[in-house]
Amino acid sequence: MHGAGDFTLGYGRRLDPIQLGACMDTNEAKRIETTNHERYQLATSSGWQFWADMPDLLTRWQVLPFNQRGDKRMAFGVIQGAFHGLQFTMFDFHRRPTVTSVHTRWTNKKVNELDTITIDSVWVITLPAAMPFFQIVSSIDSAFDTEQYPEPPTPDRKFNRWYKLIDTDPNAAMQVLTPPVMSTMRQLKVHNWSLVGTDLVYAENPFFRTKPDDIVDVLGKLASLVAVLPVNQPAPPPMQPPAPQQYQQPYQQPYPPQGYPQQPPQYPQYQQPYPQQPYRQPYPPQHYPQQPYPPQQPYPPQQPYGYPPQQGGY
Repeated sequence: MHGAGDFTLGYGRRLDPIQLGACMDTNEAKRIETTNHERYQLATSSGWQFWADMPDLLTRWQVLPFNQRGDKRMAFGVIQGAFHGLQFTMFDFHRRPTVTSVHTRWTNKKVNELDTITIDSVWVITLPAAMPFFQIVSSIDSAFDTEQYPEPPTPDRKFNRWYKLIDTDPNAAMQVLTPPVMSTMRQLKVHNWSLVGTDLVYAENPFFRTKPDDIVDVLGKLASLVAVLPVNQPAPPPMQPPAPQQYQQPYQQPYPPQGYPQQPPQYPQYQQPYPQQPYRQPYPPQHYPQQPYPPQQPYPPQQPYGYPPQQGGY
């Protein structure tokens, strides 16, 4: 544990009280010192490890809040250990997003600077397997500028309105945001978190300092979230083979039952009636040549009306 006169900043520089006051507000320095003291005691009593600062954590994850603007970056109050079988790292991320310069009215000479300091508390849980990249934040969290990002594409419209997806593939979002995950997020109020490889990164922007009880409370919430995460869901590829089997079964089954070779006997049944149609029988009984034409033969016996017999009489 470092005192105020021997405090290590995120950049690894040791500052005396005069330098510390020049770098940050006195209240801000006291907050960092108090936070480190509390977390040192928490780590000691829980069998965890403690570091006053760890600069390597500042560039390890390119997700919120680390990709937000600001200088004077520090990762302080670092705790590492295991909670309910889950390896974790917890720390506070310090940055200065804006600076306001104060000038005199007459000479316009700068006489002071007013810093806007933001401190986010970050928890990182090590997962048993890698997950697709995923990042979701609350749409009403004023600490992050997320207006330009889309809502999640889940069927729950009410859920979608409360969140924003940051640089996340919608298909990956649908794989992660299962109904149990969405329910756990709402019940436990776990809003701003990311999946980066085997790390789950969760961030809060507290109104006051994050105290030891808050650290343990959030670890419990994250353990519940990890329990419902589809961690072993590189399993979509195995689910694709069953799909073609279902499509092949309906096509293969109908072929034997159709009995194509048994259909030909049905065709002669329709061909047999054609020679036996009664329409050809009526034609012979009509006897068209036997009608009045044979009875018209009495014309030859009318010979007495001819001219030769009349000539013999004279």
